[in-house]
Amino acid sequence: MEARQHGIGIVTQEPQVIPDFSVAENLFTPAYPCNRWKSIRWSQINARAAEILRQTGIDISARAKGSDLTISEQQLLLVTKAFYVDNAQIIILDEVTASLSEKDERLLYEMISREKAKQKAIIYITHRMAEIVKVCDRVTVLRDGQTIVTEQVSRLNERELSQLITGQEFPRDSQKMPESKASAASEQREPVLLSVERLTKAGNYYDISFDLHRNEIVGLAGLRGSGRTEILKTLSGILHADTGKVILAGKARGIGSPAEALKQGIAYLPEDRDREGLIEKLSVRFNLSLSSIASLRKGLFLDKKAELSRTKGLVNLLSIETPSTEEEVHYLSGGNKQKVVVGRIISRKPKIFLLDEPTKGIDIGTKASILEMVRTKLRENAGVLITSPGLEDLIAVCDRIIVLHEGRIVNEFLKRDFDESRVYLAMQGMRP
Repeated sequence: MEARQHGIGIVTQEPQVIPDFSVAENLFTPAYPCNRWKSIRWSQINARAAEILRQTGIDISARAKGSDLTISEQQLLLVTKAFYVDNAQIIILDEVTASLSEKDERLLYEMISREKAKQKAIIYITHRMAEIVKVCDRVTVLRDGQTIVTEQVSRLNERELSQLITGQEFPRDSQKMPESKASAASEQREPVLLSVERLTKAGNYYDISFDLHRNEIVGLAGLRGSGRTEILKTLSGILHADTGKVILAGKARGIGSPAEALKQGIAYLPEDRDREGLIEKLSVRFNLSLSSIASLRKGLFLDKKAELSRTKGLVNLLSIETPSTEEEVHYLSGGNKQKVVVGRIISRKPKIFLLDEPTKGIDIGTKASILEMVRTKLRENAGVLITSPGLEDLIAVCDRIIVLHEGRIVNEFLKRDFDESRVYLAMQGMRP
């Protein structure tokens, strides 16, 4: 609120829309215009919201609920609020295009151009070099929490920006990468556990094909919005592909739900552990047993002794710091919560692990222990698909890295060819 009073606005990576409020209410909250009796002027709010939406070219109704909007529309609504309602003079846009459709991205660039002309200052945070070149006047590169350089964008090209970001030299002959399937063959001799053939979900990913072998760790590398999470959610039964096949142990399988995925031996660790991976009001014991309750039954009842023994074993194995297995999960630190999620999927003893950013938001010590667990324990007689917010995690544990750009596989690297600079270029849609 104090920042707002000083004319500073921010639009975060995840859209912060109030789902039960209308578009007009979301635009004007919390400073609704009132009459002299302190009653909110709803007709004025709705009329003004409709006018703002018309001027910006956003094709949504001012009376629509926030929950009825797509993620892209929600994000664009919040950008509109910062620019035209809050009238901030300094606007921070934090990775906002990750949630935007191609059409809404164009609208965003038009809005930025108009606001720059009004002498407003915009801080634009992004990993996408093409956006920096298109939108920004100056760029500051940060690496490991330190400023590396501040320079006029007109003096840099995308290759030089990549070099500054990663701190590594790039080949001089970089060029745009055509959209194509990965052609590098796996060097693994172990049996194939999972084959994905031409999997497509329009708007998320296209023509995805790869194999996962037993005892193999494969990384999915890509910028936010590249389709990596959506691919894992499809394989775990949360999302459903439009076309393509998923083949498990040589047989085409339909994975209609997470329960079906578990039956097929697929365990999923979600990116958002608090909302999708845990029941925070329940105990450590309950959360660790959640995926394997069927194996703990004794007749019509739960075998409490077996459950407690397994729970204590997982707590010791993962070094989960908790005063008791009956402690509610929401009292644990972020790193220990993540260990509980890992323990839950380990308890099922799956054949395939789908790990979506398992090191996100945890301390360095916990990160190291989880990566070591992936490298040594999880891969035993199983296959692992993993994503990560940092390339260093994938390079540390993976046998192969598949690179995604705008929903398509654009390259594949075997372990002997791992090079952070080359992988980073591929994530940007470029290659040497």
